[in-house]
Amino acid sequence: MTTAPRLSVDVLTEKARALGDHTKLAIAQRTGVQESTISRLMALRTRPSLDTLHAIAKAYETTMDELITTDGAPVASVPAQRDEAA
Repeated sequence: MTTAPRLSVDVLTEKARALGDHTKLAIAQRTGVQESTISRLMALRTRPSLDTLHAIAKAYETTMDELITTDGAPVASVPAQRDEAA
């Protein structure tokens, strides 16, 4: 049984602290994501939307793949499929 992908709190915390962001408020201000959302994400009470994940990744100059984990291990990157008919 696999666990649904979730935010890697350890990675976010490490990236945030490297830039001097030691509080959820500081992370929220840097990312533009509401502090309550950051709090729920870090408490693992919710999973990030793609928009939220993108905002966090951009703010901390990392990839969305690096910010996602499942069962404590990073999730493998899956290339996007392209519609050849378009």
